[in-house]
Amino acid sequence: MESSSGRKPFRILSLDGGGTFALIQAKVLDDLFPGEDGHQVLSHFDLVSACSGGSIVAAALIEGYAPREIFGLFDNIGNRHSLFGRLPWYQSLLQLLTGVISPSSPVGQRFSTAGKLAFLHRILPTMGTTSLQKLHGILNDSIASLRARRDEVHRPMSFLFVTYDFDRDRARMMRSNVASPAASFPHREQHATLAEAAHASSTAPINWFDKPAEFDGCRFWDGAMTGYNNPVLAGVVEAIAQGVPRHDIGVLSLGTSTVFLPESGTAGIPDTLCRPRARTGFLPELVKVGKTIIADPPDAHTFIAHLMLDGGLPADVSCCPYTDTAIVRMNPVIQPVIDRATGKWSVPAGWSVEDFRRIAEMDIAASRHDDVDLIKRLCDGWLRDGWHNQPVRGCGIWASPASQSPSVDTDRLCEIGHRWYSDAKSAWTALSAS
Repeated sequence: MESSSGRKPFRILSLDGGGTFALIQAKVLDDLFPGEDGHQVLSHFDLVSACSGGSIVAAALIEGYAPREIFGLFDNIGNRHSLFGRLPWYQSLLQLLTGVISPSSPVGQRFSTAGKLAFLHRILPTMGTTSLQKLHGILNDSIASLRARRDEVHRPMSFLFVTYDFDRDRARMMRSNVASPAASFPHREQHATLAEAAHASSTAPINWFDKPAEFDGCRFWDGAMTGYNNPVLAGVVEAIAQGVPRHDIGVLSLGTSTVFLPESGTAGIPDTLCRPRARTGFLPELVKVGKTIIADPPDAHTFIAHLMLDGGLPADVSCCPYTDTAIVRMNPVIQPVIDRATGKWSVPAGWSVEDFRRIAEMDIAASRHDDVDLIKRLCDGWLRDGWHNQPVRGCGIWASPASQSPSVDTDRLCEIGHRWYSDAKSAWTALSAS
């Protein structure tokens, strides 16, 4: 079998959900494809799978925005207030009342679903009202031309948005390729427009938007409700269903940050850098359940996709990090770092404990300047290898008893995958090299 470290002819771009944190994806794409517009970026891939905030990034690429321009969309406070448009106080009474009862765990809708759709139509003036089925042809004409200039063989490029069908209580993939072998019979014409598909994929319930996205007689909640906030597995399944040999598939999986804190009481780590024990009770548990839709345990879909693409496993800890994988995961991990000179755990260089706690606890609908500045600082630091990169599979270093100090060898935190952004970037360059 060909080593997964070799070039992969069929390339998938997978884009996680994450609200305002999706600006991290735009920053990465600008770093990987500097100066290229949206269609030029997409021409390097054969399939795009996207969910929630990642669907907005994907839609903007299809519209033609350069990654730097997409970053600008999220960096604009007016756009953020349109994307997360506050409801009048009388429409968010539950949020206000539960905030009085439980200030740390308010529950209830805050944002306008209709306002988000209007925002999407505004930023997608050319492609937003075009159906996904028609976009399949339009986009492939553009990409074929770009690939021809690079003397590359053209294969049809497709994309999908993960949504949750509210009325049928099931995942629904809104595909540009309606004839995909992965789709259920009968293969119907796809009426959803680009703006509607991105809208359906990004309307988070419970603590965010006031009602499901609705069009074509159907209602939809955020695709993260299906467990596909990280849609890497959806993309891999789509490619395999199309008959692509597993050893030909390479995946660039872009996240929007994940929080991995040690439990409070872990030996050798200050409690200020630990995750407090979760409160129980109706409101705290309802909030926790609501937020699980945006969680991405690194041992779940990314690891399953790694095994599906014939990825191997390290024999023991001495083999870690194991990097022979077709999945290149790029995602900053918010966690303490260790000073190798002193062996003490602390916040990353240049960060205060207060700011570290803020970024770890920040809502995906961050809109204030100072909050977004922290997201940008996190992203810039990660791109410089100041923060850990999320592994395909990580170890349970902080699950040890409180009487045991965790190992100071932080490289072992990454069992499969790439420890730093620079390593992941090099790996993707090798996988995707022409």
